[in-house]
Amino acid sequence: MKRFLPLVMLLVFVFVAACSNNEANEGGATNNSGSTEETSDASETDVKSDLLDFQMNLIQTVNKSDSPIYAFEAAKVAEEKPSDEELATMKADAEAAAKTVAEDVRAVEVPTELDTYKSDIEAALEDLAKSYETRAANLSDEPEATYEESDAQFASFEEKMATVYEDAGLTAPSFSADLVD
Repeated sequence: MKRFLPLVMLLVFVFVAACSNNEANEGGATNNSGSTEETSDASETDVKSDLLDFQMNLIQTVNKSDSPIYAFEAAKVAEEKPSDEELATMKADAEAAAKTVAEDVRAVEVPTELDTYKSDIEAALEDLAKSYETRAANLSDEPEATYEESDAQFASFEEKMATVYEDAGLTAPSFSADLVD
């Protein structure tokens, strides 16, 4: 039996080596066909990354100019309200800021990497711009003022962008949380 043990071990070793070589060859064929799949996954990842970069750019674009809007709204409900003159100045600043945000949003360009979603994104951006224009046109001195039309346009923007994100395989973000200072 001791004589056959080295022979059996040699046969097992040759068998394992042959199987390993066969799996490597099959894996190579799989890798070649998997290459297309990997390219597709990389492309999908790139689109997701580009969409997230676009989102951050849009948020920065809006947030750089929208502070006077929220300052005006906060001042209306503050315990120590500013004078009527100060409030009027704040209102004028808020109106100008809302118009600036609308212009800035319209100037945002959709990157070529997102061409698949370009028309949907542009439609959403138009709703966002209209939301700020409507807010500018309807700013109220009333502490509990509601901006239903502006809010509806903003909701439309979020819904359209949510569709884009979901189509790209991402969870839809809450732009209202990111765009409100």
